[in-house]
Amino acid sequence: MRPRSQGVYVPPELRYLVFPPGFIYRDPTLSSSSSSSSRPSRQSKSIIVPHTTSRQSVNIVPHDRFQGVFVADDGKTLYTKNLVPGQAPLYDHEVKISVKDNHGKLAEYREWNPFYSKLAAAILCGAQNLWIKPGSRVLVIYSQDDDRFGTTISHISDLVGPQGMVYVVDPVNWKTLASMADKRFNIVPIIQGVVPYKYRMLINMVDVLFAAPDSEEEVRMSYLAATYFLEAAGHYMLYVQAYFIESTNRGDSVFSSLAKQKQIQFKRLEQVTVEPYDKDHAYIMGAFRTLKVDEIEPSCLSYNKRLTAVNSHRGDGEYISLYEQQKNLPVYILFDSSCGYALFRAHKVYSVERNFIAIEEYVNRFDEFFEFRACHPFGSADDALSYLNAVSNGTVHEQLIEFLLLNLPKPMDSGGNVIYSLGVPTAMMANHIVERTKIACSINLFHDEIIRGVRMHIDRFFSDMKPGDLEKAQIDLARNYCKQKLDLPDYGKSQKKRSRSQASIPSSTPSRKNPKRRCVQMLKPSDCPV
Repeated sequence: MRPRSQGVYVPPELRYLVFPPGFIYRDPTLSSSSSSSSRPSRQSKSIIVPHTTSRQSVNIVPHDRFQGVFVADDGKTLYTKNLVPGQAPLYDHEVKISVKDNHGKLAEYREWNPFYSKLAAAILCGAQNLWIKPGSRVLVIYSQDDDRFGTTISHISDLVGPQGMVYVVDPVNWKTLASMADKRFNIVPIIQGVVPYKYRMLINMVDVLFAAPDSEEEVRMSYLAATYFLEAAGHYMLYVQAYFIESTNRGDSVFSSLAKQKQIQFKRLEQVTVEPYDKDHAYIMGAFRTLKVDEIEPSCLSYNKRLTAVNSHRGDGEYISLYEQQKNLPVYILFDSSCGYALFRAHKVYSVERNFIAIEEYVNRFDEFFEFRACHPFGSADDALSYLNAVSNGTVHEQLIEFLLLNLPKPMDSGGNVIYSLGVPTAMMANHIVERTKIACSINLFHDEIIRGVRMHIDRFFSDMKPGDLEKAQIDLARNYCKQKLDLPDYGKSQKKRSRSQASIPSSTPSRKNPKRRCVQMLKPSDCPV
């Protein structure tokens, strides 16, 4: 047994009474009043002790392996320290404990129920690594209609603490997500689809990717989210069905639907089944982009060198191969964020080998190969929201067109030849820019990697930006966008209707709720760069 000095000890004289779920009891010894309570009170801040008999003390100690996780003496009951003590429980099954720590301060702990949160189940089933710790930045991708959705999210919020950030992408459980974001200041609510480019303005680089993919297409979206936002040597945690798990010698077989050059970027480190809490699923945990060149077979190392670009002569959005024609042309990069958008020029682009290791090294030498050209900070929250609405609707904001025409050279010479290309995040944006400006726009994996590099260094290019300003702008923009969505009439009904309609479409892979059903792939393979 641990020494009591290492944990939060509840002395024997502090007696607790166990009431039915949903009731809250104020212990008179923890209250300023000397009189005891005669009945449970829902307004109380001191909560019952779970899984203990009446008049029994509890010793809560830090977990041996995971920072921010606490465990009771029995070794089976997990807790996290509540980020927002005193708030009403999120669910009826939620159990809290209010105790005094070794310094005499009142602290509140929340029981982490493994039946309601499979992340807690993974810890109890022997997971060796969690990677989510105080100060971490975590991206959570969740798109299932689940009444237990908020349990795991709220405990992750407790784990990362006030210095961390939790970006939650969920277009389905919008009401629960909005409610949690109102109470927990480190949660960024992103009521968007799981396609990463739609929420690129609302998120920074993260340390951990936590996702629950249900189909091959959602696995593809998890991969794209990693290439957009996950730091090199960062970690991923996937909660998947058993049919995704296969034995393989190349990368992580969960990503078997992807090209082998993409699979090799994910190195599985651990696989944890969560029986008896869930018999049909398991956690796959691993690292992202940790391999060296000599550890990768040559066939997995090279990307296709063909680049696609919009034919600026026609202006109709037709795609043609311009690698040979553009390999010596200047390349400009457009980057947009919650603070505004910026324009960069990338040098020696076509001298870089098309594999993720060479690209990562190129991006890390940002000051040497990237030249800042211009930026346009948003003048107000309404300007930022207006631009984000244009991104969500697949259009281009009028101010962006004016910005490009003002800060880029003419797109063609007197002979009608393209003299440079502009790397943009999406094909829809490229089509609109070409139609309006005749600028040749490129959309490919390599330019996505360059945009990823800009995201890692963007805070240095906006004047008067202090540490934390970018995160604050992301939170404000995400919550304004969330509020706008929730204020729309029948928004919740439309989301549930969309979820039901997608569930009724036959598809190519089973879903979590019905393994025999098959899900249609919402995106074509050509929509994701190869």
